[in-house]
Amino acid sequence: MDPEQPDPRVRQQVIGHPFVKGLDPEDAEVFVKLGRLVEFAARDIIFRAGEPADTFYLIRSGVVALQVDAAGTVPRTIQNITEGSALGWSWLFPPYEWQFDAQAQTPVRGIAFDAAALRERFLNNPACGYRVMARVAEVMAKRLHATRRQLLNLLA
Repeated sequence: MDPEQPDPRVRQQVIGHPFVKGLDPEDAEVFVKLGRLVEFAARDIIFRAGEPADTFYLIRSGVVALQVDAAGTVPRTIQNITEGSALGWSWLFPPYEWQFDAQAQTPVRGIAFDAAALRERFLNNPACGYRVMARVAEVMAKRLHATRRQLLNLLA
């Protein structure tokens, strides 16, 4: 396969993903060119808090638990990330470290993107970066609301 031509399977999965749908075709092409298909088995750790946040994920199928690991206790699930969702935003902000743990609860299929390459593309095309950042901000807001609900449940 020509290294300049993205894998047609990646193109199909990226273009069909809800996070990318509706983006300008040039913006979507950034994701097509940088995407690679990934799979995780149930109970696989996708990333841990404090580790380098070097990848952005779009979930195609399965369930990923975003968890907080409070020392000496069982990790607490903040939110389950499912098909059609984006996973990870810590790659956008220094020091580029994960803020939560992510564990596959079922077999998971996704698309992974090199975070540094995405950031570089966004610096070179700020309009694209802004449009993608608006979508990531929506994901962040949902995660923060889920975290707030968990905290309220703990306090109740």
